[in-house]
Amino acid sequence: MNATGPIPHFRSLDRLSLPGSRVNEDGIGLRGPFAWVIDGATGLSDEQLTSGGSDAAWLAGLVGDRLMDLAGEGDADAVLSRLEADIDAVFRETTAHVQDIDDHHAPSACLGLIEARSGEGGRIRVQGRFLGDVIALVPLEREIVRWSDERAKSFEKKTLAALGAQEHEPGSIPEAVRRQILENRTRLNRPDGYWIVNPLRPWAGRELRFEAEVRPGDPIVLATDGFMRLVDVFEAYSDSALYAQLAAGKGSDLMQELRERERGDRMAGAYPRVKTHDDATFLVIAAEPYG
Repeated sequence: MNATGPIPHFRSLDRLSLPGSRVNEDGIGLRGPFAWVIDGATGLSDEQLTSGGSDAAWLAGLVGDRLMDLAGEGDADAVLSRLEADIDAVFRETTAHVQDIDDHHAPSACLGLIEARSGEGGRIRVQGRFLGDVIALVPLEREIVRWSDERAKSFEKKTLAALGAQEHEPGSIPEAVRRQILENRTRLNRPDGYWIVNPLRPWAGRELRFEAEVRPGDPIVLATDGFMRLVDVFEAYSDSALYAQLAAGKGSDLMQELRERERGDRMAGAYPRVKTHDDATFLVIAAEPYG
């Protein structure tokens, strides 16, 4: 149980979010004791369902807007339950003119939500709830720990296997990869699959949960997998080295380095990836007590 005391809040130290192509489908935000990162994914259909720059951008924007409104209304469980209901209602109203929307058509989003509460001995208890491969880097006494939901990793490996070592033009998806993504989405929000925010299928309560106690003022990083390519794809940094650079205010330099590395492998041959350039987002925050 959390220690009693004033509820801490998050303060922004640094943040940046850049699109990989035409539309940015990522999102970040913070309010009071909550902070979040969002990574949207548009359905595989030529028909757009919403008025956003893309359906995924629309959903990411909706999730961020609703979290901003809900951040003062209870703990994270209550916020996520209400968020699920609100997304369902708004999506149904928005798509009332469309018939037979399936899992391949609807947008979805990965979500990492962290909450700060009073801890023991002047520390702050940070709790994370994660759906999908967005990431938090959290400082403990002797290490930097990564929080993320890796339940989709086996499906991602199948997608990369379908891609193989073949090069492809930026913005194009090889047909074998497209077929694998369609197959993967049949496991979306199912017990033997993976869990993300989706307006068609329930997800609240299925997030992976993490907890740690941190010192007030210590930087915490939230990021999308597009930014974490510096670690996971290009292997230019470890988690701890990337964290150190971000904590030192070097986020803009890191973003520039990421884009240079992507441009240096324009056809994704040396570093296989479905999207040559992906949306990339980070948020560096610190938890502090009120008063």
